[in-house]
Amino acid sequence: MDDRPSTTFKRLRLHVGLTQEALAERSGVSVRTIRGLETGTRRNPQRSSLRQLADAMELSAGDRAELMAAVVGGAAAARPVPRQLPPPPHRFTGRDSELAELTRAATAAGRGAVAVSAVGGAGGIGKTWLVLHWAHRHADDFPDGQLYANLRGFDASGTPARPEAVVRGFLEALGVPSASLPLEAEAQYGLFRSLTEGRRLLIVLDNARDTGQLAPLLPGRSACVVLVTSRHRLAGLVATHGATTVELDVLAPAEARRLLTRHVGRARTDREADAVDELLAHCSGLPLALGIVAARATGNPAFPLRALADELRTARLDGFDAGELNADLRAVFSASYGVLDPEAGRLFGLLGLAPVTESGVPAAASLAGWPATKAGQVLRVLENAHLVGQPRPGRYRMHDLIGRYATERARADLPPRDRAPALDRLVDHYVHTAVAADRVLRERSEAAGLGEPAEGCVPEAPADIGTAMAWLATEHGTLLAIQAAAAARGRHEAVWRLGQALAIFHWRRALFAEDVVSSRRALAAAEALGDPAATAIVARNLGYDLLRLGERAQAAACLERARRINEEHGFTEALAHTFGVLTHLADLGGDHRTAIGYAIRSARLFRSIGKPVDEANALNAMGWHHAMLGEFESAREYCATALDMLVRSGGRRYEVCALHSLGYIAKRTGRYAEALRYFRRSIPVYHDIGDKFAEANAHVDLAEVHAAMADPAAAETAWRTALAMFETQNRTADARRVRQRLTGLERRPALRRGAAPDATLHSGRTAPDFRNPADLGTEANTGSPIITR
Repeated sequence: MDDRPSTTFKRLRLHVGLTQEALAERSGVSVRTIRGLETGTRRNPQRSSLRQLADAMELSAGDRAELMAAVVGGAAAARPVPRQLPPPPHRFTGRDSELAELTRAATAAGRGAVAVSAVGGAGGIGKTWLVLHWAHRHADDFPDGQLYANLRGFDASGTPARPEAVVRGFLEALGVPSASLPLEAEAQYGLFRSLTEGRRLLIVLDNARDTGQLAPLLPGRSACVVLVTSRHRLAGLVATHGATTVELDVLAPAEARRLLTRHVGRARTDREADAVDELLAHCSGLPLALGIVAARATGNPAFPLRALADELRTARLDGFDAGELNADLRAVFSASYGVLDPEAGRLFGLLGLAPVTESGVPAAASLAGWPATKAGQVLRVLENAHLVGQPRPGRYRMHDLIGRYATERARADLPPRDRAPALDRLVDHYVHTAVAADRVLRERSEAAGLGEPAEGCVPEAPADIGTAMAWLATEHGTLLAIQAAAAARGRHEAVWRLGQALAIFHWRRALFAEDVVSSRRALAAAEALGDPAATAIVARNLGYDLLRLGERAQAAACLERARRINEEHGFTEALAHTFGVLTHLADLGGDHRTAIGYAIRSARLFRSIGKPVDEANALNAMGWHHAMLGEFESAREYCATALDMLVRSGGRRYEVCALHSLGYIAKRTGRYAEALRYFRRSIPVYHDIGDKFAEANAHVDLAEVHAAMADPAAAETAWRTALAMFETQNRTADARRVRQRLTGLERRPALRRGAAPDATLHSGRTAPDFRNPADLGTEANTGSPIITR
């Protein structure tokens, strides 16, 4: 006999301090009935009698529900075992780590606590598939059955399910006759908790809107496992119910390919490999998109996959519609978008319009014309709805297909008077911040500054070199995209300014090919503006890039154009810098006397306009070219003079160039200890100013001096440091030469005192900016590879 009803009833009576007789008198229920309930001989009491007893004992809603559950449950000869899970997903693929997380979380139920796991992610990411796959694999672990409810929290076909309606279905599935259900919702929830106590059930609550919808449906103390799916981050469920979270991202490329292949068939995918690659690219790892593509492909088995790939290229989201509401990607996204408040919906659309794949809070604030704090709050709303992700702290991005939908919503819901100014604010944000970062990296500006940014745009202000370089590195891809978008919008001033602002960053990171792309856009913009100063600056930048890439003829044409414009318009500072790059051109051609001449002219011009730092850099260039000609005493004098001027004037970015030159001169003249001091002194400065290109070369210089001093261990350490940096910078030829040095290190004798180490290891020597005239009264001097900004 199940004595649970009698135990529960007696405990509740004793708790209120009533005897059987007193309870009978107060309730109007006979003593015989009460005694029968407590001894278990009365198994089928009338519902009205139970209510009278509960009223007489003044039971709380929870105790009342417990009493009803105990008596009703005890009356059943055998409790039903519900099996409510929908069918498992067909051809499920991947998600091994997420499945393992669910299994680990489920073990908590064995310790008497309900295990709740919340699976989150964007619409179409495969949350329900994952949960149902796990549930069917582990169904035997739940002998008391499985309950399932679609809460319709984000359902295009209807409103969210009410918890009281869901719990009624659960109670009926657990064997409670509908006529015996409590009338009040709270009593129903209490009865559900009572019936699940002591049982091991799996409860799947699919597509939840929020924690408020879920909380009433959670069991009390039991060995149950609850799996929840939602497009919202259920922070309340974690905070108040200890739920573990499993966040789903897109499928890895291999998993996406495997899923599509299992649907379409290996023979078909092997036959049209190129089309499959394109289909996978269009789906971007989103499981629902892959499923829709597979459904369309298998629905027309005679059609080539190429036809579907071509359609997706032009049809955008229209191609991701298999003809049913739950197989229409636009409808799935619409369900998430439809619940956003107006501000979140506006930012969602604007992010879809933005020509960037990722943005930080300040950029989003400028895009929307809001303060940063408000933009951050609204971004968190979108993140909680899984409409944007945060792959790194403070960086937000949209999935490609969600971005397409956002663009559609912006064009449909945002008026042009809102869209165009938003894009202008975004362009201004990046341009003004990039220019501010560039000003930190250089101590001069050859052209007038930018005007004020658009109203509502608040650019960032990098405070130092490290911050400026870090910001430019983080936003590099975005800045190139913004420059292209600005060019398309006819924002010529923004285009050339952004190209100029990126130049020094590109040079310090050895991104010369990228700078060619940026500079060519900038040159076209400067020409469209009819701005000779801008044209000359950008032509010089482009000339330097082409020199670095070995395109000497094209470089010479650009530099000659810059020189001519500067001379015609009297742009003295720009002309001085152009002579600096021409010095480098002559250096690469081995014509050091001509290089000296250019360096002298550069130094004279800088002196005439009171630019001592740039003058010192030109002096260093002269010393370098004297060294290239073997005139080491003159070279040392020029470079030492330059170093003294730079130290006094605080020109750190050129100080390292003089240090390099003096180190090279000492190395060539056998003064190895002195060479080591100069090279070692230069490396932390290169590091501080973010010049990774030159820093890598300095380690080569150190290695060669150590080798010359017969210290192979120290040489190996320096070469390996240089090798790692060359590989990071994709400098394959330099990396290959260092590997050759390392291979032959043990067999290599020390360099003869005074002999020149191999100067071909890194093209263009070690330092980027070498300018130096010493005796400005004569032209019989030398220069060095100049990197002019």
